[in-house]
Amino acid sequence: MKTFAQAKQKPYLLDPNVQGEDPLTIYKSFWQVISENLTWIAIFFLFILSFLLILYLKNKRKKMVNKDKIEFSIDPYAEAIQAIEELQAKKHILNAKPFVFRLSEILRIYIQKRFSMPAMELTGEEFIVEIASNPFFSGNYEDLLQKFVKLGDRVKYSKEVTEGSQINLLLDSALYFVNDTHNRLRDQETENDKELKTSK
Repeated sequence: MKTFAQAKQKPYLLDPNVQGEDPLTIYKSFWQVISENLTWIAIFFLFILSFLLILYLKNKRKKMVNKDKIEFSIDPYAEAIQAIEELQAKKHILNAKPFVFRLSEILRIYIQKRFSMPAMELTGEEFIVEIASNPFFSGNYEDLLQKFVKLGDRVKYSKEVTEGSQINLLLDSALYFVNDTHNRLRDQETENDKELKTSK
């Protein structure tokens, strides 16, 4: 504590109008803290966003892999035969147009899954061209599938009355195609296995 003699030597100390140095501010406002650490905050949020994005992509990929496994585990042949049999049971209930629409869909799904062709995305004409360019179909099933598509389109889009014989022909063609392609592919796989065993 300053003595009176010291204060007398420095008279301005007794002057109430004389202000000393401002004390240091100990408290900082929220926005001051934010502005001073803006870079680190941005880095932190960027890290969080990157982490969440990686998690999202991993989960999405996992779901896609699981979906592919489920689809692969279902035999396209068994699926097609079951769908045709269920449709056949409804032949007397359904009208010709929805019946043929569903039968065409079953056949195209079978071709798409079994032969990795984009059958569901093609028009009738595009489908026939794709079939003709495939060596497995061109020599054996090209004519059958062309007739199936043309007759099916006629039933689906024509105003003519569809006869029961036409429905039966389409149904028999679809069943024959699915069964015969399945048997041919199975025989090919058996021959390939035998060749592999003999080559070893």
